[in-house]
Amino acid sequence: MKTILRIFILVAFTVGLNSCDKIEGPVKEVVAPPAGSRKVLVEDFTGHKCGNCPRASKAIYDLKAIYGDRLIIMAIHAGGFATPFPPSAPYYTYDFRTPEGTELDTDFGISVAGNPNGMVNRRQVNGSYIIGSTKWGDEVSAVFSNTTPVPVALTISNNFNSSTRLLETEIKTEFFETLSGNYKLCVYMVEDSIKNWQKDYDATPEDIEFYNHREVLRGTMNGTYGEIVTPTLIGEISTLNYSKTLDPTWSEQHFSIVAYLYNEATKEIIQVEQREIEN
Repeated sequence: MKTILRIFILVAFTVGLNSCDKIEGPVKEVVAPPAGSRKVLVEDFTGHKCGNCPRASKAIYDLKAIYGDRLIIMAIHAGGFATPFPPSAPYYTYDFRTPEGTELDTDFGISVAGNPNGMVNRRQVNGSYIIGSTKWGDEVSAVFSNTTPVPVALTISNNFNSSTRLLETEIKTEFFETLSGNYKLCVYMVEDSIKNWQKDYDATPEDIEFYNHREVLRGTMNGTYGEIVTPTLIGEISTLNYSKTLDPTWSEQHFSIVAYLYNEATKEIIQVEQREIEN
């Protein structure tokens, strides 16, 4: 009986070896691409004399409480509501406008349509980029419902010299799939927690002296519409470097870089990232 058992074990071991010999080539593990979490940019076009704009701002920050860092907000002061009005001193004498914000407002026709309005990842809804503030939540939810893997990851590295106020920023763009067409990288500068006047129709009095202006656009590091990133091939990593001397009135403690990649033809943003210059 023991002899039969030994023979059986020997035969099974031999068959196992022969079976292994039939495998051709190495076994390759299939690993999903390490795409980053999908993020969304809401561009809130606003102005310090827009009494309905604080309500819109509150609504978008209520959404941020839900989505966290996946939702990135940029307040763009442009149009008639954003102009300074010195005769009203000390009210509304500060100028939050930027050439880049004004260009975006003009090109997309935001303030002409009335504020508060904005864009969500610059996606078109019913043929228009302009989305009313009451619809921002629906559009943000629609973007996040997309389960397709994000085709690109953005990594921001900042180096700030507090003595010279020179900010050096490096943006790495890594592609997880090959993209056709032209894609452009924009690098924007925003400052949070600026205390200044704001009209608010929901407040009494409606002129608020120390209103907390959030994520205000301060300018760009590579122009309003950025620059083309090439090549956009799977596995490629593009590295671009920028530098800017910050205005002495800007607070580095509340300053960050917002970088996004968008399709030049459709204007749609496919990924966005934000990083503070001081951590």
